[in-house]
Parts: sequence; C-alpha cells; structure tokens
Amino acid sequence: MNIKEIIIDSIKYPFLDWKKILILGFIVVIYTIPHDMVPINLQNGFTYPFLIIALLINCFISGYFFKIIQYSLKDTRELPKFRKWVKLFKNGFKVTCVSLIYSIPATLPLIILNLPLINYYLYLPDFIIVIIGAIAQIYLQGYATWLLQGYATTFFVYMLYCLIIFPISLIAITNMANNDGKWSYAFKLKAIFDKIKNIGWIKFYSWYFLASVITLLVLLIGIFLMFIFSILIHNYLSIKLIDSLIITPYIYMFFSRSLALIYNSGKKWSSEDKNL
Repeated sequence: MNIKEIIIDSIKYPFLDWKKILILGFIVVIYTIPHDMVPINLQNGFTYPFLIIALLINCFISGYFFKIIQYSLKDTRELPKFRKWVKLFKNGFKVTCVSLIYSIPATLPLIILNLPLINYYLYLPDFIIVIIGAIAQIYLQGYATWLLQGYATTFFVYMLYCLIIFPISLIAITNMANNDGKWSYAFKLKAIFDKIKNIGWIKFYSWYFLASVITLLVLLIGIFLMFIFSILIHNYLSIKLIDSLIITPYIYMFFSRSLALIYNSGKKWSSEDKNL
C-alpha cells in the first residue's frame, strides 16, 4: 500500500464499528477521572493512589491499541472485540513499559533540569495521545509563547523526541506485536532499523508527518465541536465527554491501524525472494 491508501483506509477504519469506539471511549472517560478529581500540578506532583489508578486503566487502553495493531498486521479488517481482559492488560503493560524506556533520552534531561517534572512524566505514560496533544498545544499556543514562558529547552528536547525517538518506538512496538508480543523484539534495534529501511525512510517519515497532521486536524475538529457545545449547553462535563468518548478513541484507532499498515508496507520481499 502507498501512503495515500494507508491514510484513507485508517481514516475509515474506526467507523466500521461505532459500538467499539464508545466502549473504548468509556474506558478513556474512566481514565480521565483522576484528572478531574485531582488536577496535575507540576510543582506539587500527583497523589500516588490516583497515579496508580491512571496507570492501570492506561494499560487497558494501550492493550487495545496493541490489539488493533496485531489484527491489522494479519490483514484483518474488523475492529477487535473487547475480550480476554487479562491479556489486554498484559499487552498494555508491555506497551507502557516500552514507551517509558524509549522516552528516557527525552525525559532524563528534562528531569535533570526540572525535578518536579518527575511526577508529570510518570503520570503520563500514554505517549501516543500525550505527544500528539503536546504537538497540538504547541501549534495552538504558538512557539513564541513557549519561548516566553521559559520552555525553550523543554521544547527543543521534546521536538527531538517527537522527530527521532518516538517514531522509532512506534516501529519497536509494532515489531513486538508482529512477534506474538515478545518483549525482546521491541529492542532489536538492528531489526527495527532494517524494517524502517525496508519501508523507506522518506516514506516512513512522510507517513508519520501525515498521520500527525490528520491527528492534529481531528483534535482541532474536537476543539471546535466542544466550543460549539459550550455555547449551546454550557455544561463542561458534557463537553469533555465528547472528547473522551469519541475524539480520543478515534485517534487511537486511526493511529494504530495506520501504524500497522505502514509496517506491513515494508514487506516487499521475503528472504526467499532476495535469493532469486
């Protein structure tokens, strides 16, 4: 598949089953409850009970993200069912751990520069949505705002992570999904770089850019809808429900589907074909 086909297929994919969007959305709603009950404070950190609850729920969300990748790698068109919750949790835990490990080069300098950020990064292990949200925030607030607020170093480190480490971590997670969820395959760097080389670095980064733009557009549409609803109903909880129930689940499904398809697009030749 070329990039256009991958993006179009992935945009349509979540609409195959609205029921599953809402089920995932319900889990996301539960995940956001700690945010509403005790907001994150970069100075004072976050209370451990809510941190643990958020991490546990995140594993189910990441587990479904992982399951979509596995289904899509097998050329399965349908959205996976919500079942085998223990396995879903285990796979989500693996995804969270892999994401945390790959985030170390980006988070370590920030932690050294600003120790209160430790709680912030521990609380937000869901890097797919967090990073996309951060990119959206940068676009919405403007680069000048970041610089004026004294976040120049943070912004620089974060963008390096988004451009270099994060895309590689995505292929690492997909490589793990392609090998029965075995941990070691997420850290076989030679195999991971060979896969990206097989896909084509230009094609891979073109996909990454387009997938990020689509995600940003979905977020902007969500913000616009929430703005309209805020005018009509004046109810913050109802407005936020739109984001949690529909926008965030859609992004998960779109991104995981497109990630699996770009990974599979590197399967141009088998080992037998190369010997012919």
